[in-house]
Amino acid sequence: MIHIEETILNPNTITIKLEGVLDLAALPVIQGVFERCIEKHLAIQLDLGGLIHITREGRNFLNEIKQNVNLVHLPEFMQLETSQNKG
Repeated sequence: MIHIEETILNPNTITIKLEGVLDLAALPVIQGVFERCIEKHLAIQLDLGGLIHITREGRNFLNEIKQNVNLVHLPEFMQLETSQNKG
């Protein structure tokens, strides 16, 4: 299950905070939020600090959108994976 919290930082920027599990069931809801923000031409800051697990589908989604968002508060397990992929 995923919990999504949206916070308007300023008229041009929104923070979307995800908590819980980023899996296939959560993707349609998250994609809807992203599409709405993109339609409004908002810069998106995606806060991943509250995630406890990310499935392969969730990781694929993050890889698809990472060029269009600013990822913040990466969970420790994602930081380890990112650094291992660089080496």
